[in-house]
Amino acid sequence: MGIFDSDFNIEEYIRQRIPELDRLENRELFKAIVGNSVLELYKHVKEEYDALEHRVFNEAPRAERMPDLITCVIDAERYDVTDDHMIPMFPDDLNRTEVNDAEMIESVKSGNPFRIYTCMIRADYLELKKLSSGDRRFKGTIENEYGETPAEFILKPADRYIRKAQELYKIAKLNYLPWRSINTSYLYKLFDVYVVSVEEWDDQLEVQHVTPEFDEFGERILYNPLPLWNVREVVIKGNSYPQPAVDRKYYEHYLYQKQFRDGNAYLLRRADTVIRNIRRENGDMYIICDDDLPADWDFYEFIPSPDPKNYSNPLLSNRQNDSFSRNMTEYFGQRIKTRTELVRFFNSFECSEYLSFVDAKLKGKPRRLETYSTEEFIEYEYRTGDRNQTLEFSFRPRDEDFYLNRDLMSFLVTEIQHLFPEYQCVGRLV
Repeated sequence: MGIFDSDFNIEEYIRQRIPELDRLENRELFKAIVGNSVLELYKHVKEEYDALEHRVFNEAPRAERMPDLITCVIDAERYDVTDDHMIPMFPDDLNRTEVNDAEMIESVKSGNPFRIYTCMIRADYLELKKLSSGDRRFKGTIENEYGETPAEFILKPADRYIRKAQELYKIAKLNYLPWRSINTSYLYKLFDVYVVSVEEWDDQLEVQHVTPEFDEFGERILYNPLPLWNVREVVIKGNSYPQPAVDRKYYEHYLYQKQFRDGNAYLLRRADTVIRNIRRENGDMYIICDDDLPADWDFYEFIPSPDPKNYSNPLLSNRQNDSFSRNMTEYFGQRIKTRTELVRFFNSFECSEYLSFVDAKLKGKPRRLETYSTEEFIEYEYRTGDRNQTLEFSFRPRDEDFYLNRDLMSFLVTEIQHLFPEYQCVGRLV
């Protein structure tokens, strides 16, 4: 604890020290001297220190960044449709679709799995890794008005949500912004449930209930999940004719600051023309492209600060603390060289409240991986060949039973992989 830390209270510190003096007159003398002169001096120095810190921090160059992405999954029946902060990744998820009985039976009889719904399994990554192949079959029943018929079910990852989040990579390139890894741990817990076989079904019967038995996962299933993120699709109209750019070959489209909500970030989602550059100045946006006519622009709007109290599950994000050291590292591209810098790097992430960094060691190829790359969809040209050395980062979970521990660790390891491309970075819980 430093004397200028935000959580240090000088008055409380003095009050706690007074009882340690054994004589009453010493206490009075201490209170008079320290409580008057020293306290006033401390307040003056603290103000000067804070002003200096603020000035240095603001003068540090800051690199352009992708906005923070925040995700969560809740029970769809508890979603507040007036929520203006966390938006369904797929709005159609709010409309519960009824299973077509005839199509389901016909599909299964012809040997084609039939999807009935999506669920979320609150289980560790290593447990769910075995389900990703879709080979395991679960018993269950399909109930009709006269009884039950045995059936079999399989689970497949509902990776459409992951692909939706991964589209942000192309959007970052479109907006001329450097990529940031995204923390979408919840999305790796979503599975589609398929019927694969039904025993002796009469086509005249009506399906009343479809009930898979999920065995050891039964008590950890969320049957009606709704994935949310802090992203909204908006359209912003171009209000003026574009002006020729400096080279007279392209055109500059101007969007006013008042067209954007204060505090929210905006990324161009797609464009029907070739985007040459995007520039932001004092809240205004300049889009340089080949089109010489006014256009309406499709944006992703990022809402920065949803209230965690409004959601049944914790909000997860790739947010980092805004600090002087982070600004300098990002702007100048400095490498991490010491353990202290590693600690500072991992602690800067909001999700570090779940995991604390322990150590980093060089090792051979691991026999069992506890983490996965959240960026397998990106082709890194400079990571070619066989990396024989592994850089293993160990973490200690705050709650050993939290089912997202290894997913959060995978996000952190994917982030640090950007700084150590010469190694294969992996994580391990200790």
